[in-house]
Amino acid sequence: TLSNTAYERAVDTLFTQLSMFQRQGPAAYKADLSATRLVCRALENPEQALRVVHVAGTNGKGTVCHMVAAGLQLAGFRVGLFTSPHLVDFRERIRINGRCIPEDAVVAFVDRWQAAQGAWGAPSFFELTFGMALDHFKREACDIVVLETGMGGRLDSTNVVPAPEVACVTNVGLDHQAFLGNDIRSIAREKAGIFKDGVPVVLGPMRPEAQSEMLAAALRTSSEVHFARDVQDRARAVLGDLASPVDQANASTAVAVMYALQATDWSLSDANIAEGVKRHREISGQRGRWQRVDVEGKALVVLDGAHNLDGVRAIIAALAVLVKDRGGRLHVVWGTVGDKDPSEVMALLPAHATYRWCAADIPRAMAVDRVAAVRPELKGKSHDTPVAALQAVLHEAQERDVVWVGGSLFVVGDVLRDAPSVIPGWPSDDGCVT
Repeated sequence: TLSNTAYERAVDTLFTQLSMFQRQGPAAYKADLSATRLVCRALENPEQALRVVHVAGTNGKGTVCHMVAAGLQLAGFRVGLFTSPHLVDFRERIRINGRCIPEDAVVAFVDRWQAAQGAWGAPSFFELTFGMALDHFKREACDIVVLETGMGGRLDSTNVVPAPEVACVTNVGLDHQAFLGNDIRSIAREKAGIFKDGVPVVLGPMRPEAQSEMLAAALRTSSEVHFARDVQDRARAVLGDLASPVDQANASTAVAVMYALQATDWSLSDANIAEGVKRHREISGQRGRWQRVDVEGKALVVLDGAHNLDGVRAIIAALAVLVKDRGGRLHVVWGTVGDKDPSEVMALLPAHATYRWCAADIPRAMAVDRVAAVRPELKGKSHDTPVAALQAVLHEAQERDVVWVGGSLFVVGDVLRDAPSVIPGWPSDDGCVT
C-alpha cells in the first residue's frame, strides 16, 4: 500500500503549483484550449481513444452525469466519470464504476508530469487533472466516459474530445457571466459549443431564449435533438411523487441521454435506466446535491451546494415542501465565495428561517461578517467554520426541523469532511464507492 504522505504530497503539489479557479477565482481561467491540447499530446492523445457522453449546463450537470454513469454501469459497461469540483478528496473527480482513481495512480501521474520539466506547457489545475482523467480512463480500458464540463462549453478543456456519442446541455442560467456573457443567449451559445457534426443532442428543461440558441446550433451541426420534457412522465414514474422538482428535471434529462444512447446501439435496458436514475447516489458516489443526512434524534440535514439564482430558487421550493411535510421549521447554514456579489441570490433566502453564517476553508471564501451583512434583517448568528455552525443548529433545532447546509459547494465539502469526527451519529462516507 502507498504511504498516505506520498499521495498527500502529490495533491498538495497540484493545489499549490497550478493556477486553480476553485481557489483563486477568475485569475486562473483560460479562454483557450491550446494548453489542454498540449497536455493531451504529452499523454499520446488519450481523448482520441475514448467514447464519450459530454454534458454541459448551468445547474444539474453533475447529477445528470452521475445518473447516466450509473445506468451505463448497471448495463455492464466499464464507465469513466469526470466531474468537478471535489467535495472532500481530490480523487472524487475521477472515477471508474464509482471507484475513485487510486492514490498511487495520482502519485505516478504527478511524478510523470514533474519529470517532464515543463514539456507539458504550463497547464492550470483543471487542464492537468482533466489530462489525468483521460489517461486513467484509457489505461483502464473504459467502454465509455461521462464528462462534465468545468465551465461553459466551447472553450472548456473537456471540449478537446472528438465527436461524442451524445452531447447534452441541462439548462442555461446566469452564472460566470464574466467569462460566458452577460445574458442567457450569450451563455447558451457558449454551452452549445460542445455540439459536434452529426452528434445527437439532448436538451434539458430550459428558458425559451436559451433553447432557441441551442436549436440554431444543433441545426448548424446537423444534430438530431432530443428533449428531456418528452420523457418527464417516465422520469417521474421512476422517482415517484416525493421527488423534488430539481430531481425530476435532472432525471428527465438523464433518461433522455440514455434513450439517445439506446438509439445509437448502446445496449442499455429500460430497467438499467430506471435503476441508474433512482440509485445513482449509491452506485456512483455522488454527494452534496440534495443529500439528506439523518442523525438519530436530530433535525434532518439537507446538503446542497446550489449557489446561483436558478439553483437556489429550485432548492428553496423543494425545501418548503419538505419542511411542510415534516411540520417543522427551516434552519440554514450558509457561506459563499468572495469574488461574486451574493446579494441577488441571498435576496431569495426565506425571511422566516433562522440562519448560521460561516466561511468555508478556502482562500476564495467571503469573510463571515461580510456574509452576515448582506441581508442584516435575516435572523442569524456567525460561526468560524461550517461544521461549528451545523453543530450549533443541531443542538437547538427540533427533530422535525430541517437544516439546509448551502451557499457554496465548499461549505458542503467542509461539513462532509469534518462532521463525522465531531457530530455523534453522523455517517462516515468518503464518497468513493468500494
